[in-house]
Amino acid sequence: MRFGSWLNAALRRSKFLRLMRERQHVKRTCRDCLALYRRVEAQRANTTAAERYADVIASRTGADANGVNTIMRRAEESFAAWPNERPLTFRDVVQYLAVTERLGDILSESGVRADVSEIVARLIPVNL
Repeated sequence: MRFGSWLNAALRRSKFLRLMRERQHVKRTCRDCLALYRRVEAQRANTTAAERYADVIASRTGADANGVNTIMRRAEESFAAWPNERPLTFRDVVQYLAVTERLGDILSESGVRADVSEIVARLIPVNL
């Protein structure tokens, strides 16, 4: 086997494995956030959706009130304000958390290549 073809095969496998790790991270984030949301919803049934999102963010990230507000604002700017302005959804929050956590990971030197929105749409109910 020529060196070039071996190297190309190894690089393809590496890209495939990186994509699989990203997909697993997004799925894990979805499952964890959904479990947190269900717990918050059961404990604080009379709160607004935004308050529940804030509680999930605080539990997931350990952020204080200012940090939670920043994350919610950035999620809204990233997903709910463009291309058509609409209210922030739980899917937006989860997608933002999945991407930013992955980008913060030392193994993610080249961004996120997984189709995060597709995974989130499959695992997070639309009505939250």
